[in-house]
Amino acid sequence: MTPASGVGHVGVRLRDGWRERVDPAWLAGWAPEVFDLGDGTTEVVSMGEGPAVLLLPSLPGFKEAWIAVAHRLAHRYRVVTFDLRTRFPGAPTWQALVADVERVADAFAPGRAAVIGHSLGGALAQHWVLRRPERVRALVLSSSFARIGGGRGQWGKRWLEQPGVLALQRWLPEALAARLATRDATRGVWVYDTHCDARMLAFVRHAIRTLPVGVGARAVRLAFAHDTREALARIDCPTLVVIGEHETAWARAASDDLAARIPGATLRRSPGVAHLHPLSGAEWLATAASEWIAAH
Repeated sequence: MTPASGVGHVGVRLRDGWRERVDPAWLAGWAPEVFDLGDGTTEVVSMGEGPAVLLLPSLPGFKEAWIAVAHRLAHRYRVVTFDLRTRFPGAPTWQALVADVERVADAFAPGRAAVIGHSLGGALAQHWVLRRPERVRALVLSSSFARIGGGRGQWGKRWLEQPGVLALQRWLPEALAARLATRDATRGVWVYDTHCDARMLAFVRHAIRTLPVGVGARAVRLAFAHDTREALARIDCPTLVVIGEHETAWARAASDDLAARIPGATLRRSPGVAHLHPLSGAEWLATAASEWIAAH
């Protein structure tokens, strides 16, 4: 679908060079097209045949966060994902992002669809199902949260380790950053786990090194503005909550809280992986989500 308004690109955009850093099998069917959001354009990927599954990406909103999962789901479903916006008419709001989901869903996944959101994308999925419950037939919330807590008792990991890893991966020379990422993966530092191979680490590093700082800052502000705790009891569609087995204690607690607040929700742990499990545990996640959606 080509843009009608021609006012420019408002979606986040992963810079060229990422394709050389991923498993070529992940690129099957990956053919982005420009889509008009009304006040600017983004890119949408739609692949496969069958019932619609809408994939909402994690912070900062690159659709490529689903690159290892999409082609697997496309064997059974029509998979739709898109770049979240980073340019807003005013201050960044969840309402603007939900309006974008509605435009994309109307165009590529009309009627009822299964929705899978990872991390910040899981927060967006909550806002979408709460606003338009009749459009969601099944919900999968991956490593998500009802509200960002303080990481009580783990301030070092949240406020020192995470910013430190990001800074080193962004600013160190490529070769040194690659060696540090490999070491961090073997130790389970930050979002890494032992299933993160060199290509996955290079892909993540590419995104870190090319992301404008302001885009990341806006996404963080949105994350801290998210709070659906009092509304989650209204969700009445089948819901699966997934969390990586080796994620941080506060991430596991956030998923426990989500599952407790959503009536009838099921909680499952993705074995052997951490927060990057849509990459490092993609086969397990795609299988678990596919079977859950088919059963509900």
